[in-house]
Amino acid sequence: MKKRIFTKRLLSGLLSAVLLTGALAGCGGKNDPQSSGSGGGSGELTYWIKMDATKISPTTDDFGTILCYQEMAKNTGVNVKFIHPPAGQEDDSFNIMISGGQWPDLIHWDWGNSMSGGPDKAIEDGIIMDLTDLIDEKCPNLKAFLDEYPEIRAAMTTDEGHIYCFPNVYPYFEDDTLIVANRGYQIRKDWLAEAGLSAPETIDDWYQMLKAFKARGTNAAGQEIYPMVSQQLSSKTSMLRTFANAWGGLDYDFYVDNGVVKYGPIQPEFKEYLATMRQWYAEGLINPNFSTIDLKEVNAMVTNEQTGAWFYGLGAGMGVYIKAFGEDESKIAGIKFPVVNKGDTPKYTILDNYPFVGLGAAISTNCKDVDAACKWLDYHYSDEGRMLMNWGVQGVSYDLDENGEPYFLDTVLHDPDGLSVDVALGKYTMVSQLDAIAKDHRVEAIRMWSYDSQREASQQWNAADFSYRYPPTATKTPDEASEYTFIMSDIDTYRNENLVRFIVGTEPLENFDSFVETLNKMNIDRATEIMQASYDRLQARMDG
Repeated sequence: MKKRIFTKRLLSGLLSAVLLTGALAGCGGKNDPQSSGSGGGSGELTYWIKMDATKISPTTDDFGTILCYQEMAKNTGVNVKFIHPPAGQEDDSFNIMISGGQWPDLIHWDWGNSMSGGPDKAIEDGIIMDLTDLIDEKCPNLKAFLDEYPEIRAAMTTDEGHIYCFPNVYPYFEDDTLIVANRGYQIRKDWLAEAGLSAPETIDDWYQMLKAFKARGTNAAGQEIYPMVSQQLSSKTSMLRTFANAWGGLDYDFYVDNGVVKYGPIQPEFKEYLATMRQWYAEGLINPNFSTIDLKEVNAMVTNEQTGAWFYGLGAGMGVYIKAFGEDESKIAGIKFPVVNKGDTPKYTILDNYPFVGLGAAISTNCKDVDAACKWLDYHYSDEGRMLMNWGVQGVSYDLDENGEPYFLDTVLHDPDGLSVDVALGKYTMVSQLDAIAKDHRVEAIRMWSYDSQREASQQWNAADFSYRYPPTATKTPDEASEYTFIMSDIDTYRNENLVRFIVGTEPLENFDSFVETLNKMNIDRATEIMQASYDRLQARMDG
């Protein structure tokens, strides 16, 4: 697969560039942005987009203050006013906005997964525009990018042949992507060493390790130690949920086994998984409040040394924990996903490491200046725009080494206000936020690899088989989406409630067959048929 020139270098070159602290003279000047349409300077576009407040609130509450966007306005002649929904109320705000009919010019959303009826329905209802022809006619940079990576175009195209957004492109389209899995299992490496154990590989190994952690009793403050801490099963950051993968790629939801879509909770192996989690819970190896605990409480248990194993990300999770432990890297390690049988390849399904997952910026049918919208959004995918979105402004947030390779300056790596690299980037770039951007995998590594332990964790997590995931870009027809939502709304509730009961012991495992029978009566087979049809159509487009 071809690569753009500034994404060709290997990790060794990247890390040496990152370590440079002096500003080297840059080479070359700015390229003229490619124009697409007239009207780039006529008025102001409005753009509704949510922000990840945990990574941006220390620096701004308005994307318009970020340096890359200020520079982009100069380079394109297009002014954009950002509209941000209140943190924690994004879904409600979006639904109110959509139902109200007063749509801004641009709307950023998870159109592929969080839009009722899917993106085709949003186009059919006249909310957003079909961009298929607009991209070919007015967006030379995005068109060139999609021509270079046709698998991304296929993933962005609906069953009706529509392209509905300017995409968030994650860095997994590169052959040499440095980080594939950005979250995974983390343990107290020092506790493991004190117990005289090696890093666990199998479920049985995990059981021995967790029992050793339980034997520690309490932490220094006298608080009881829960060997493993997990959030609720329905969360993608649930450690309990990911353990199901050990049984041959089994999932809490839908997954794909050699091209066949399956629903995990009705598989025979799921009973074995539940029996194991039930035993661990009964022996006090899992935090008893897993069905209600939030991420804030998980963080507290880790930093208070009240747990020895958890599931979280590289940057905002592992990096924060290491820093909280006085930057002592001997305490935390990332380890491989578990398997039942020693020597098997770990499988991991709770990962959206696809180049495109349904997120992006759509142009609403209320847009006042479609040419200006295309010009501004298309600029994001130009070489110059990608540098701005990923690295910021040369001489301010980054510079180039003698080989023309970018590296971040101390303004980012050693923020004067003590901000982490991930948060400091919010002053200059959009890589730690969500927008229509093709992310640079080198920047992702810099964001998440402040410590050697994080890089080593990536190597452990990357050594997995990710093929059992159900792809997020498989789209349903409007009729399928309505039927699927009707079926699954009741099934999801029934599943969530009963699986917790099985694990905590209030529901006998002898009733598992009855649980499966009820799911069958609730038409889980029909929901699976819809998911299979959607999957098959996506594969046909990808094979294209």
